[in-house]
Amino acid sequence: MGVSEDLNWLKEDKEGVGKVFLLIANKESARVRELHELFGVEDWWPVKNHLRALVDRGLIAETEGSYRLTVSGRKVLDGFRAIEYVEPV
Repeated sequence: MGVSEDLNWLKEDKEGVGKVFLLIANKESARVRELHELFGVEDWWPVKNHLRALVDRGLIAETEGSYRLTVSGRKVLDGFRAIEYVEPV
């Protein structure tokens, strides 16, 4: 997938997979428990499903129990910033 396809995919589900992606991007690294608390749902499964989808898409990777953006994920984040979906740091 290319950056534009990934951007569109994330924008289609802003409150789901898009939200999890931005939570990880804003924190640089996050554990499942932290993401679950930030996501704001009682059940773990939505967060885990979103994480799996992001890993399968190659936008994040799990290392030592934390999720971080991959090179592709950083390119997508740069795309978000370019179109002002994420405020610059």
